[in-house]
Amino acid sequence: MHEIGVLSEAIKVVERVAKENKVEKVKLVTLEIGELTGYLPVFFEKYFPVVTDGKPLFEGCELKLETVRGEGLCNECHALYNVFKNEGKCPKCGSRDKTILGGQEFKVKEIGF
Repeated sequence: MHEIGVLSEAIKVVERVAKENKVEKVKLVTLEIGELTGYLPVFFEKYFPVVTDGKPLFEGCELKLETVRGEGLCNECHALYNVFKNEGKCPKCGSRDKTILGGQEFKVKEIGF
């Protein structure tokens, strides 16, 4: 369960940005999570209150999660497909030879003050 560690690091980024901008309250944190990261959004929702507990900056803060599709381009037939949903296999030709185009990212997308 790596989500709690990654979430803790994301919260540190938000704290740093808030401090740099002299912000006393964060109302919203939006995280962008790629399907291919292996992270389960349900754990971010579960542990957000734990990670922010006792931090007045986050009192009443909303967590918003956005999933980025795990897109791939087949190197054999050049089909564009969802790698995650197709378990890494091109639905058109069956090849596993692909270039990943998206879905590996994890980032703090937005901080609402």
